Amino acid sequence: MSERVAALPPLFPVPYRLAWRPGSMRPGAHHGSGEGGSGAFRRHVPLLQHPDPRRIDFRRTFQDPMGEVHVRRFAPRSAITLIAFVDLSGSMGFEGHVRRMAVVAELCATLALSAHKTGDRFGLIGCDSSVRKDVFIAPAHRRGLEVEVFDLLARARPGGASVRGLAETAGWLPARRSLVFLISDFLFPVVELEGILDALWRHDIVPVLPRDSGEDEDVPAWGLVELRDLETGRRRLTVMRPALRDRWRRARQERFSQLDRLFGARGRLPVHLVDRFDPDELAESLIGE
Repeated sequence: MSERVAALPPLFPVPYRLAWRPGSMRPGAHHGSGEGGSGAFRRHVPLLQHPDPRRIDFRRTFQDPMGEVHVRRFAPRSAITLIAFVDLSGSMGFEGHVRRMAVVAELCATLALSAHKTGDRFGLIGCDSSVRKDVFIAPAHRRGLEVEVFDLLARARPGGASVRGLAETAGWLPARRSLVFLISDFLFPVVELEGILDALWRHDIVPVLPRDSGEDEDVPAWGLVELRDLETGRRRLTVMRPALRDRWRRARQERFSQLDRLFGARGRLPVHLVDRFDPDELAESLIGE
């Protein structure tokens, strides 16, 4: 394996809670759908309804005034698949106060570690105009996967002017519902984003938006500024002045508000990572949903 381009920072697993019950047959940590003979207690049923004498609850049976025999039924605990979809279009290569892909690499490595500790599978899919097979890890549950994930994303070079690959990823996902982290700066038309979300309708989507405060704070009030479109590579000179800078900042804030409304209407607000990845903030967002 080639040498890592950046040192792997200390990683700490983050907890995550599902608002749905997985139907997977793989045993795990999440409350599953249906009923079985093990897991978390759900209810009592008559023995005639479920003839399993191994699960007779004698205390409940002795308390029944009609003398009916009762057995315990349990909610099984199941494992799920956690997927990180990473936008690798050109704008994700932005470097201001931080290198955006360094934040993404630490985030995804933490997700891989968290999935392993929880007993879930983790997969990684990078996309620009198509699925990037050089930034792809099939869902797996194995020790040390977080190191592989970090190395892959630390070496990844964003490029291209399209995110069409994100819309294609639905066909790369497991058939069963999965927990999907959609990681992007979302600097593309809302109609494209809605199409991507429609394609992923089956899955539980957690939008993650890595941001750099330098995109707002480092814009001068006066001066000649060279602007470069990271998606297309085009450059142009602009005479910056206070009114134009204020208009720029207002447009960015309105864009963030628009994303909050769009994702909120679909059940989850985006997680904003400003200048760094904080596992405590991510855990609070996931547990608080």
